[in-house]
Amino acid sequence: MHRLSKQSESGAVSLFIVIFSALLITIITVAFIRIMIQQQEQATTNDLSKSALDSSYAGVEDAKRAIIRYQTLDCAGAGAPTTDCVHLTDAFNSQECNTLQQTGLVSAKPEDKEVQVQQNPNDSQLEQAYTCVKVQLNTKDYLGDINSDASRLIHLKSTGAFNQVTVEWYSQQDLTSNVASASSGKVDLYSGLPPLPLPKLNEWPQNRPALLRLQLLQFGKTFNLSDFNKNDGLNRDDASLFLYPANYGDTTASFSDDTRMNSNSSTLRPVNCDPTFSTTGGKGAYACTMTISIPNPVGTSDNNNRDAYLRVDELYNTSTNFRVTLQNVNGGAVSTADFNAVQPAVDSTGRANDLFRRVKSRIDLEGSSIPSLEAAVDITGSLCKTFLVTDNASDYNPGTCQDQTSSP
Repeated sequence: MHRLSKQSESGAVSLFIVIFSALLITIITVAFIRIMIQQQEQATTNDLSKSALDSSYAGVEDAKRAIIRYQTLDCAGAGAPTTDCVHLTDAFNSQECNTLQQTGLVSAKPEDKEVQVQQNPNDSQLEQAYTCVKVQLNTKDYLGDINSDASRLIHLKSTGAFNQVTVEWYSQQDLTSNVASASSGKVDLYSGLPPLPLPKLNEWPQNRPALLRLQLLQFGKTFNLSDFNKNDGLNRDDASLFLYPANYGDTTASFSDDTRMNSNSSTLRPVNCDPTFSTTGGKGAYACTMTISIPNPVGTSDNNNRDAYLRVDELYNTSTNFRVTLQNVNGGAVSTADFNAVQPAVDSTGRANDLFRRVKSRIDLEGSSIPSLEAAVDITGSLCKTFLVTDNASDYNPGTCQDQTSSP
C-alpha cells in the first residue's frame, strides 16, 4: 500500500484552493458583468423612454400649430366655412392617427403611418417619430388648476344651448399634496356659519378646500356697457358668487342670487362639500361641487344669444384643481353641452426605436388671447392712494396725494 507524503497532501490542498478561488472570482466577475449589462440596458431604456416622450410632445406641438391655424381662420365662426376650414375640420373629426398628416401642415403624407421627428436628414438615425395624434376640438369639460396669485378666465362657448354651469374643485391631488402636514387624511370642512370677517391665511386648515370666487360676464347681441350692474327682470350681464366650503349648505345656486348690492345680506354661500373625501375614496374626483344657473343676458329672452365668460379665483390655498361643465335644463330634462373649441384635447403617441410613450394634453385656445388683469397697479416704490366712490362729479377731492413724493 502506498501512502501519500505530506508534500503530496499539501499540493492537493493547494489545488483545491486554487480551483475554488478561480470559481469564486469567476462568479464575482460574471455577476459584476451582469450588473453592468443590466444597468446599461436600464440606462438605454430610460434614454429611449425620454426620447419617446419628446416625440409625443413634438406631436402635441404640431397639433397646436393645426389648432392655431383653425383659430386664425375663424373656422368656428358664424360665417360660411372656407375650403381650408373644411379640410381642417374633416381632419380633426376623423379621429384617425394620421390627423396631422391629413391637415397638410407636416412634411409627412396622409398615407404615412408616422411622422419623423428630425431637424435634418441625419436625425433619422435616432429613430424618433410620433405614430398617432388625435385632436378633439369639442370637449365635455374644462380642466384647469389655479393658484392664489392668479385667476382663470374661461369662455363659456358651447356647441348647443346651455343655462347651467357646474364647478367642481379640490381634487385628490390637492389633498395628497397637503395631507402630510394636515391633521388627518380627510377634508377639514367648516361646520358653522361662514365667519365674518374671514379668517387669516395662517388660520385656514391646509386640508380645507379653497374659498372660490366665480364671476359671470356675458352679453347678448344688443350689448351696451350700461347693461353691467343692471337688472332686467331676472336677466343679468355680470354677477359674482363666493363659495365657502362647509359640511352643510347648497349644491345648487343661481347667478341671479348675487346680492352684494344689499348690505343686509351675506355674500358668502356655504357649499355642501364631501366630508369623507380622501385619497383612498370619496364620492367623486372633487370634494366640492356647485351647479349654478345662468340667467339670460340683459335684453334677451333665450339662452342661445349669449357670449359668456366665467372668471375663477381661489383664496387661501396655494393651488387648486377644478373642472367646469355645461348643462341645459329644458323643463325637467337635463342635457350636457360640450365646450366648442375652448380647450381642445390632444392625444399623442411617440416612438423612439421600439419604445412608445403616450401623453394627453389640453390646449387653452380661447383664453390665450384674453389678458387676465391680476393687478391694477404694479410699482417698485411707495404709493399714495385716495379713493372716492360717488356718482356726483362735484364731490371729487384730490386729497393729499398731490403733495406727496414717492421714495425709492
